[in-house]
Amino acid sequence: MAILETIGEVLFEKTFGIPNIVVGVAAIAAAPVVVPALRPVTKFVVKGGIIAADRTKAAFSAASERTRAAFSDAGERWSDLIAEARAEVYATPQAAGAPAQTLAPEMAEG
Repeated sequence: MAILETIGEVLFEKTFGIPNIVVGVAAIAAAPVVVPALRPVTKFVVKGGIIAADRTKAAFSAASERTRAAFSDAGERWSDLIAEARAEVYATPQAAGAPAQTLAPEMAEG
């Protein structure tokens, strides 16, 4: 019974001094007249939304491509740095008497 009471309250509460049920019936009755008149406005809003979506998509696509290129470049530089460091760590000594380069020379003395 509480649900029916709530529905009744919603239907018959007043909006601007007019019961909601009267407002709803008036909206339904006016729809065939109002909807065709609003068609150009509605179409204009929809076209604006399509244009905005296309521009946003293009902007995000361009930003995504720039970000992808930046990360690719950073990854390549990082790989080069690691390869250089690895080459220096595992390089053979140039002179016969020169000690091999290590990561922690102070630990090799002890």
